Amino acid sequence: MKTVLNTINTDSLKQPIFLGEDLAIQRYDRLKYPKFYDLYDQQMNFFWRPQEINLTKDSADYKNLSPEERFVFDSNLRFQTMTDSMLSRSINSLADYVSNPELEICMNVWSFFETIHSNSYTYILQNVHPDATKFFDSILEDKEIVKRAEAISSRYDALLNTKSSDPKQQIFDALLATQITEGLTFYVSFACSFYFGYRGKMEGNAKIINLISRDENLHVAITQNIFKILRDNPKEGFQEIIKNNEDRVYEAYRMAVDAEKEWADYLFSRGSLIGLTSDSLKNYVEWLADNRLTSMGYKKIYNVKANPLSGWLNSFYDSKKIQVAPQETEISSYVKGVDNKMDESVFDIKL
Repeated sequence: MKTVLNTINTDSLKQPIFLGEDLAIQRYDRLKYPKFYDLYDQQMNFFWRPQEINLTKDSADYKNLSPEERFVFDSNLRFQTMTDSMLSRSINSLADYVSNPELEICMNVWSFFETIHSNSYTYILQNVHPDATKFFDSILEDKEIVKRAEAISSRYDALLNTKSSDPKQQIFDALLATQITEGLTFYVSFACSFYFGYRGKMEGNAKIINLISRDENLHVAITQNIFKILRDNPKEGFQEIIKNNEDRVYEAYRMAVDAEKEWADYLFSRGSLIGLTSDSLKNYVEWLADNRLTSMGYKKIYNVKANPLSGWLNSFYDSKKIQVAPQETEISSYVKGVDNKMDESVFDIKL
């Protein structure tokens, strides 16, 4: 029977990260995988609240959006709200199988940040939309949203409902779904949010999404490090699962890219936006999928040579290149006495 506190002293250095002995004392004086504690610490350094961003100008901007712009903005906000509603619970379902204390604390904070994201959407809606409650009620009435929700949640539901004594396949599937959701599925909607900000509209919203996307990239680093450990360390007991599921990884990415392409077509079904097209978003998500795959040690699928949105999208990520009046939105590089820049080393782990 599982317990919330294993009262037998267990050497966590000898335990696998999943499916080992139940966790005992939460202690961080000795670490089997220090990278997870580093990632916990980096998340804490990134702590932020949506209320730091002033949305006064966004409220006026929203009223002046064209019908086509408002459809894109509202559709993406519905999707973002739905997806982050799932993620914190999804992380918790995975955490139930964790038997490594530093990964436990890392995932606990990860789940907490997903709730910050969810709260951010409420903050946005209450400040820019005339009826936030009506908007929330409309999310699960949108067939396109529900279709995407079911595709994403199915892997986690399988893990939640598994009766297997050795649920390694379900854990792998849930990890893969998490890696793709955090690293790919949000990014068409993110690009649209940044597009509005780049054009001087809904800039506060774009700054909040920028903070969220920074968190999601860090969460991708967590899943990427987990996969590396499971792949490279035979004592973790997942090497056969990793080997047998290579084709499954490619297929999952193809399905996710296709879903993002369908979403791009849906967003532009009411009309086009100046400087942003469904084709450019489709090429972008292909480029991003290849980037995520190669970072995990897999081969490219699409061979898109360069990010088709790199010009304006990169300039948005670099806040120094965005000219915003200080009274309109707060700066997004909010620092609480610590370094809040992400270093590429977060994606690397030494065994």
